[in-house]
Amino acid sequence: IRMANEAFTLQDGTWSLQNEATKERTAQAFLRVAGDALKSFENRIRQVLLSSGQTTFTKIANKWNTVLIGIMTYFREAVVHTPELLDFLVKAENKIQTRIKIGLNSKMPSRFPPVVFYTPK
Repeated sequence: IRMANEAFTLQDGTWSLQNEATKERTAQAFLRVAGDALKSFENRIRQVLLSSGQTTFTKIANKWNTVLIGIMTYFREAVVHTPELLDFLVKAENKIQTRIKIGLNSKMPSRFPPVVFYTPK
């Protein structure tokens, strides 16, 4: 039996669940990306890095953008509330940028503002 004075606080990353019959708010669902999806994303990034070899800047950037758009459109707001995924996104972005810089034979930060990696053409 639910306590009469129990209250749910609505915050970002949570959905309130309510009983259809009584319209009582019964629970909260916390949005997160599942562990299996995290592993799948990590493997996809690993595949992009391994298959990049000596390919062009545009191809690597397009593959990265495709993977990134895919995960963002599928999981949407759950991405922001999954710290493990956010940490991996930062690491993966740095790896992709380093791979591109190696291919261009230059690591000067001033020559590569972050916007370059999201708009390859």
